[in-house]
Amino acid sequence: MDTSLIEGFTRHHRALDRAFEGTRCAVDNGDFAQARADFQGFRDAIERHMRAEETWLFPAYEAQHGQDNPLTSILRKGHRDLRGFFDEIAEALSEGDGDEGTALIGTVGQILHHHDDKEEQEFYPAVAVPLPDARAALKALEP
Repeated sequence: MDTSLIEGFTRHHRALDRAFEGTRCAVDNGDFAQARADFQGFRDAIERHMRAEETWLFPAYEAQHGQDNPLTSILRKGHRDLRGFFDEIAEALSEGDGDEGTALIGTVGQILHHHDDKEEQEFYPAVAVPLPDARAALKALEP
């Protein structure tokens, strides 16, 4: 098993968590310019992360377990849902709405925690075996 893939994607989850926390702190401090900047950095990074999963990891897993796989279906839906929430957070930050921003950030934080756990506990260990080019997937996480 290629543990570098599991470790690399898990490390990237932790970096995303720190970036998202920066957004939350900026909102809590009422610094919406900083919150918007932090959130854009987070959003760019998580988009790279989700695209890497969608481009390399999901297809490799589905090649082994079938295209209509419940695990990747759940994870793909999670990505779609998160992208919708990211649009809502961006709108709240753009409007300087701290209450809405705080509520959305709290909700998304919980969703991300559950999503990341599912990936780290179930998905990454299963996909690390059949993925022929883990390096390309890991490289896609970089800015």
